[in-house]
Amino acid sequence: MKLIEKQKLKLNIRKQGINGEGIGYFNRIAVFVPGAIRKEVVNVEVVQVFDNYAIAKIIDIERESKKRVLPPCKFYEECGNCDLQHIEYKEQLKIKQLILEQSFKRYTSLNDVKSRIALTLTNLQNYHYRNYQEMIVKNTNFGVALGYFKPMTNHFVYIDDCMVNDPEINQISQLCLKLFRRHKLKAYDLRNKEGILYNLVIRYFKDTDSASVVMVVKEKDKVLETIAHELIQTFKSIKSVSYSIYNPDSKQIIYNPVEHLAGQEFIESTYHGLDVSVSANGTFPNNLSVHELMNELILKHSGLSYDDTIINLYDLSTISSLYFARYVKKVYAIDYSEASIKDGFKNMKDLGVQNIELIKDHVEGALPKLFKGKEKIDSVILNVPKYGLSKTSRDLMSKYKPNQVIYLSENPSTLAKDIDQLMNEYQVSKIIPVDLYPQTSRIDSITILERK
Repeated sequence: MKLIEKQKLKLNIRKQGINGEGIGYFNRIAVFVPGAIRKEVVNVEVVQVFDNYAIAKIIDIERESKKRVLPPCKFYEECGNCDLQHIEYKEQLKIKQLILEQSFKRYTSLNDVKSRIALTLTNLQNYHYRNYQEMIVKNTNFGVALGYFKPMTNHFVYIDDCMVNDPEINQISQLCLKLFRRHKLKAYDLRNKEGILYNLVIRYFKDTDSASVVMVVKEKDKVLETIAHELIQTFKSIKSVSYSIYNPDSKQIIYNPVEHLAGQEFIESTYHGLDVSVSANGTFPNNLSVHELMNELILKHSGLSYDDTIINLYDLSTISSLYFARYVKKVYAIDYSEASIKDGFKNMKDLGVQNIELIKDHVEGALPKLFKGKEKIDSVILNVPKYGLSKTSRDLMSKYKPNQVIYLSENPSTLAKDIDQLMNEYQVSKIIPVDLYPQTSRIDSITILERK
């Protein structure tokens, strides 16, 4: 019997999906149910049918999980970005561990997967942990507003208090909104070609009480400078205000050049006890305390030594190299972000660090030159994008065979597929799930591979 839309079903939810949804089965067809929790029995209505699976919505819950909690966020159902809020936090950690295990079982030939996966790394601060947020500016019936798009849709949700942001970010965003309205600024409207605002980006460091604000706009307007000075004068924490011209062809919200309007060019924070500077569009961990725990675990389980030469790739390589440089002979950091490289050079100079070489290039362009160089590479740290390693990078690992590969992932599926390829030359010694973004279905992890 095939499934059809609007069909009513009773499902036993057997597991959690990679996007946080519950998964049940009807005649061996997987049915994905947003908001359902494993071990629940739910009555659902099918809303979409595909060749090998279906999506359904909950009508009611016949047997409720003991792990179900009332989401504290008033925007939970409408927003959808914190899609695990209805699940007790300790259960969220267990689910992320299980999904990582399922991915390795599905996509690799690794034996005894369960024994290799550690408990999910967390600092147990599951709200107000974000120090950076990108918000969308939209025109509404009630005037210009700030918020997010609901995942996988163009549905805008007005948010005035995001529970995963540091509270200071929420307060700054509301001040910005107040000033936008006071100065009669509007979001850019594609239909009538009016307005200039696209995004608002705020970064806040609690340890130094320092914030930077970037307004992403269609074009420069003299009122932006007025707003910038009003922000600096109103909020003690706001130390830097800039603007960036929106680029529809870029995947980055903030596009170079970033033009400084008021305050400082950099804001300061501490990173593993080091005093560092971060520019408006430089990279820095969004959840600093968990990120630092990740680095410490990498050091503990990788056995890096003062004789080692390592390569650190992709996002955050310029900042994390400051930590690893303390424990190895030489670090090569590759990043294509101009702002991150600029920040890296400034921090190296200010801290007197001399054993890091920063390379502004695409990984696929710089990596072959390093491997072909005279210096022996002992370990490679890969902070891999969600779409996984490129074939070029994966082939280079297999060809030059550094002693160790440390794979940081934000996507269990692409991770497991890459690891399956790398297992021809490497063996998996440790897999550590990481809850870098609590309340969301994103699953970060550390996998340590040793050369056979």
